[in-house]
Amino acid sequence: MGTKFGAGKSSSNETSVLHKLKEMVKTDAKVYYIMWKYSPHLLTDGDKIKTFEDLKKSHKCFTEGMDEQNCENWLTEQNVQTAVKWLLKRLHQQKMIELYNIYFENAKKDVAAFKAFTDFSEKFFATEKESELLSMLQNADIGDDQ
Repeated sequence: MGTKFGAGKSSSNETSVLHKLKEMVKTDAKVYYIMWKYSPHLLTDGDKIKTFEDLKKSHKCFTEGMDEQNCENWLTEQNVQTAVKWLLKRLHQQKMIELYNIYFENAKKDVAAFKAFTDFSEKFFATEKESELLSMLQNADIGDDQ
């Protein structure tokens, strides 16, 4: 299962999107269907896969009896919905980073854009700060001195 990022050694310890989805839904067909539907650009051959039939021909994990409606029904399964939500959250974060960069470039040229950039930045980094705080609190050693 390759990705568009090549078949070389991983440059990070993070699990790939493909492998994370596989952990969540357990079958290759569901993984490829989710990726085709929500993030075809992450598939190795995503630029060539335009239709469900293309997907089915490209990935042998789709059996003869599987049609698009059958696969669409998978979207009602809880584990599939959890996987889709996880993927959409990752894609959303990527879009937020792109917006951050656009706001930053505009802020260099315009005072109003600078204000928008600072407002966006506060909200963009707010959840990260909360996560850092929660992480510190979870790792804190609070003894019983009573």
